[in-house]
Amino acid sequence: MLRSNFGKNIQLTPKVTYAPTCEEEVLRILDRHRGQRIRVIGRLHSWSKAIETDDVLLDLRRLNQVEPESDGNKKSVRVGAGCQIKRLLSELQRQKNWTLPSVGFITEQTAAGSISTGTHGSGKHSLSHYVLSVRIARYDAVSGKAVIEEIRDGVALRAARCSLGCLGVIVSVRMQCRDAYAVEEFFHEYSQLADVLIAEEDYPLQQFYLVPWRWTYFVQHRREVNSPASRTLSLYHFYRFLVIDIGLHLSILLAVRVLRMRRLIHAMIRWIVPTFVIRDWRVIGPSNAQMVMEHELFRHIEIELFVPRSKLDAALQFLKQALSVAGDSRDNMDPVFQSQLTSLGVREEMQKIAGTYCHHYPICVRKILADDTLISMASPVRPLDAADLLNASEKQSDEHWYSITLSNFEGHRQQAAFVNVTSFLTRTMSRLFGVRPHWGKLCPLSPSELRDLYPRFEDFRKVCQHFDQNSVFRNRWTDELLNSVARHSVP
Repeated sequence: MLRSNFGKNIQLTPKVTYAPTCEEEVLRILDRHRGQRIRVIGRLHSWSKAIETDDVLLDLRRLNQVEPESDGNKKSVRVGAGCQIKRLLSELQRQKNWTLPSVGFITEQTAAGSISTGTHGSGKHSLSHYVLSVRIARYDAVSGKAVIEEIRDGVALRAARCSLGCLGVIVSVRMQCRDAYAVEEFFHEYSQLADVLIAEEDYPLQQFYLVPWRWTYFVQHRREVNSPASRTLSLYHFYRFLVIDIGLHLSILLAVRVLRMRRLIHAMIRWIVPTFVIRDWRVIGPSNAQMVMEHELFRHIEIELFVPRSKLDAALQFLKQALSVAGDSRDNMDPVFQSQLTSLGVREEMQKIAGTYCHHYPICVRKILADDTLISMASPVRPLDAADLLNASEKQSDEHWYSITLSNFEGHRQQAAFVNVTSFLTRTMSRLFGVRPHWGKLCPLSPSELRDLYPRFEDFRKVCQHFDQNSVFRNRWTDELLNSVARHSVP
């Protein structure tokens, strides 16, 4: 049975596929296929090789229970692995008037899929950070029979919070919850990154967009408020859906799939796209509605790069220079950029990329607080000592991260240039700035390059080996990753 992911860049060719309805059925399937490779999918809203499989495939969409729990002031929810985030949010609202501490850009993913790859929102930790326990199905080391085990604490929980599916089959997750809250939102344009980051002090949930060829920042200011919903909320959501989610994307699709003229794309992104954004319209509404967008309506592929706060400015300057050269065959490199290319020995490679790709979509940037995990993209950049491990849930002193998302809406056969340019960006920026690619999106680094970016990767590998001694909950890509050898330290 052939399946493809949302972006159509990954093909799945499992020999057999199951959609179990309960934990007991999962155990029976595992016992039936003992010794074979077993992988799990969510809603396939991923562009990563982590979802590939050619043996046994489990689709857990029927494991979608939502069971809120409370213990004094502590709120949590037991959610089935296959429950989509949008259903989870809806049920929490309906049953308890609760929500999740962090809400991602889109809500199509499943609970297990979201935490397995480090899905995040803006201004908070990733969803993985808020995981309290994980129930997994795996094989008992002594009997060889399939069993269910709940991981509740320690290094094993930090591994399970972002596991790439390598510990076993996640059947349910217990996550922190909080009372529902309101968010104030409005757009504003800035010319300097410094002003954007200053505004973040007052609007800690904001995200912003670097607009190619205009090179200004459109900031979606957001902050939690204790105020009733605005009277214009429905009108605002109608505008955001019809004008931005639909109209803006249709105009971009027309430019890149039909007209395909570079000068037109330059002009449209620089002058026309900004007209879709109404500045300084302040609206207050529920966080579940304000914090998400309909980015999944049109097929595309993405790469997302995570950079520490201290290197954000330099990383965005490098990105701007590289995309400018890629979109214009003229040699317009500034001295700092040239020096960086020379230091890496990639100046000739950059020259080959010149004029091959014209980026056509606003570059989204979001802040993520440091996670208490081993290998989520916002996990600490330094190894944790014993004191850190004891206090990690209360103390998060590590540096914030910012994700930089580049999306491509060209037809599938026209995406090679985007893949080539973003591969170059990932390889160079990981060496210059310690950039980490999102596990669930395009991930062009080699296994050894990836593990170099995570100081606790060896701890993660040991946990995986403990829970999956026969390496059956892997595919070729994760197998290479877990068997790779580190090459050098992160700058």
